[in-house]
Amino acid sequence: MILRCGCHRNLRSRAIEFGWTSNVSEGVTTSGARSTECFGTVKQIVVFTENASKPGVKKELAIGAIVAARLNDPRFMIPIRADAVSFTDAPPEFIRGNIIDAYPRWADCLGELFAALDEESVPRNPAPDDSVLRNIIEAREDGRRFVVSRCLTNWFPIIAPPQRIRYYHLNGVLAQVEGWLDACRIPRVPLNRLVGTFADPTGFASAGPFPLSASTAYDIPFLDFISGRNTGPLVERSDAGNHAVNLLKQHFAEIAESRGLKSVVFGNKEVGWFFPDGLVSGRVAFADINGKVRRRTLSGKFKALRWRTCLIARPRLWPTLVYRVHANVVLSKDGKIPLAGKWTQRRRVRLTRSWWNDVWRDRLLAAMSFLANGKDCLIANSGNEPIEIARLPLSVEVPVSYDATDPPPPYEEDEEGNVNQVAVLDDREDDLDDDGPDEGED
Repeated sequence: MILRCGCHRNLRSRAIEFGWTSNVSEGVTTSGARSTECFGTVKQIVVFTENASKPGVKKELAIGAIVAARLNDPRFMIPIRADAVSFTDAPPEFIRGNIIDAYPRWADCLGELFAALDEESVPRNPAPDDSVLRNIIEAREDGRRFVVSRCLTNWFPIIAPPQRIRYYHLNGVLAQVEGWLDACRIPRVPLNRLVGTFADPTGFASAGPFPLSASTAYDIPFLDFISGRNTGPLVERSDAGNHAVNLLKQHFAEIAESRGLKSVVFGNKEVGWFFPDGLVSGRVAFADINGKVRRRTLSGKFKALRWRTCLIARPRLWPTLVYRVHANVVLSKDGKIPLAGKWTQRRRVRLTRSWWNDVWRDRLLAAMSFLANGKDCLIANSGNEPIEIARLPLSVEVPVSYDATDPPPPYEEDEEGNVNQVAVLDDREDDLDDDGPDEGED
């Protein structure tokens, strides 16, 4: 049998067993997976990278060292170097001469690996044995229970979508039109001399800073527009979809801004909306999908910095009209101007290490409830035809659930949202105490 522990970046260490036909003795457990120890040759292939110093990897290596001692086999572990980590930085459990180099190409190491297995007389199966895979699955799925569970998504349905999309032609000289549009309070998209919006004629005319004559060039039912049945001045259905998504994004931004949230642009050019200092205090109350009132903080302190919950909303037209809202976090020194650049990434990762699914869920629901301002839905201003977005997301029924038997993970946040680091969650030395860049600096 071979045990393979993968330690490659962005992947959790895992154990995969390959069994040969022989009698099976008592099990050996590693990394939560039940494996079997067979009579015959046993080896552990360990793929290591710069992350080999993490606690979880060290635990697996320690298990390997114990098995090696039990088998009295100093060459029990076959290490494979998978990135540019120095050979001198390899874990001490490895014999330097046994390390196989798989960097920069995996294919280059396979011949040497197979030769090492043959040299150690590791037997091969004449044909694949599906019982091995079945044993792995059964070991991993001991906690599975076939019980229907109700789970929340992050899809917030648009319960009252726009009724129509209209393209107006503004009558006036160019300077007048540009000045009117710059001060217009309703989301719109330009198209040559036309302006597209969800607003009705009366609502659109009253949204500008001064009276300006406008004529309706196109007036199209919204569902016909996004389905491609009638795209008005546009040729392609995809163009119609882009206009609709653009307008829906602007409407969410208008809601967030009206409630006091501030915008931030991430590295991927997406716009998020965060809670600045002074907007909320302490824990924010919200009613969950069962009507139970819960409370969760949306801001706090992390060392010398301040963290703030941030929302990113992406409208979806298919398969149903929703906003897919993602909760993120921004860091700042003053609670108002977000810090930009790669400097904040490690700090965000460390800050949220104890935020499990229930924490992210509650922060998302609390933030959306704040935007709803005490109502059951968020209301977007579209003249006299408002757009309504549900305060609670869609739920789905999942036919399989799992029993959690692990002890509760440590939680680092106090009632005011201040994060106090717990050493057990630190997996490496991070220099998180420096002042960092100035606001807006990479």
